[in-house]
Amino acid sequence: MRTHIKDIDHCCVLVRDFASARAAFERLGFTVAPFGRHGAEMGTANHTVMLEQSYLELLGVDTPTDFNREIRDVLTLREGIAAIALGTCDAEAAVRELTAAGIAARGPQSVQRPVTLPDGSEAEAAFTIAHFPDVGTPFMQLFCNQILTPEYVRHPQLTGHPNTAWGIDTIAIVTPTPDTEAATAARYLDAAPLRGTHGTINVSTGGAPLTYLTAEAVAARYPGADLSGLAQSGPAVLALSIRDAQAARACLTRSGVPFTATGDGLVVAPRDACGVLLALREARPAH
Repeated sequence: MRTHIKDIDHCCVLVRDFASARAAFERLGFTVAPFGRHGAEMGTANHTVMLEQSYLELLGVDTPTDFNREIRDVLTLREGIAAIALGTCDAEAAVRELTAAGIAARGPQSVQRPVTLPDGSEAEAAFTIAHFPDVGTPFMQLFCNQILTPEYVRHPQLTGHPNTAWGIDTIAIVTPTPDTEAATAARYLDAAPLRGTHGTINVSTGGAPLTYLTAEAVAARYPGADLSGLAQSGPAVLALSIRDAQAARACLTRSGVPFTATGDGLVVAPRDACGVLLALREARPAH
């Protein structure tokens, strides 16, 4: 594993309508952070779902700009996961490490965005990011993210969720060529691809893995689940760790969200989770 890259920091879920996305994730049993804009040049905005060990960013376009043209192009085709941020405590060191390994990372780049804190006050969150080269997977960007102001990003008040979610278990990438694409990610992360059940290939991030599998393997992994709308290429499955499956089941039932109970968790169809096949899997955090 790379010395300066550890675990999945967050994933970006592209959404077309912020109000609808917030309502959808609240129905799924999540506490959703207030709406936040990223500045005039970027023209993007988000809601976040803060977990104890990671978070989800429901990202979309607030005002069309040159900066967000690619996001708008993707949203004409699909919603869903489009970028995966890996954690780092030193983005500059991560770039040096990747460069020494012959991997042409872009950055580091400073990014700031205004945030509304839980008490209603305003602050500016600051990050340093570095992008990996093309990972060879449609609709997928991989970058590392150093949070410079964690006090403005990770709010303990927002990490409690009725469905008891606490972290990312895995992000799965659907592809007809899992061996090839997993090999690229493994090289970037200096990790050995590991074969799992149902023909999956797992690449460690130092924490939650990236899992590569075919659409047929998704069906085998989640038998009986509603896969209509599942992306046939790119990051498509988000498995989250929850503490209490009964509590999660109760949340979904109260909200009227259809789900399928499988041996690999409670599974919600992409149409009910902004293009993401969502699996809620009971697991306790390590202490």
